[in-house]
Amino acid sequence: MWREFVRGPYRSLWSEQDYGGCGVWQCCGSPFEAREFLDAVIHGMSRRRARELRFLVDRLDHSY
Repeated sequence: MWREFVRGPYRSLWSEQDYGGCGVWQCCGSPFEAREFLDAVIHGMSRRRARELRFLVDRLDHSY
């Protein structure tokens, strides 16, 4: 979800107040909650795998 949001053409127009989703993260999602979830996942991984995922996430963060 974070990758799709960051790469999407409408990312600057997204607003949590204006978002018409149902409010359930598991259903409609929130890119910002997805990003926070990635941090939690990274902290639970082995160092090597966490470093690999952190590299990918950092690249997405930089493009956002």
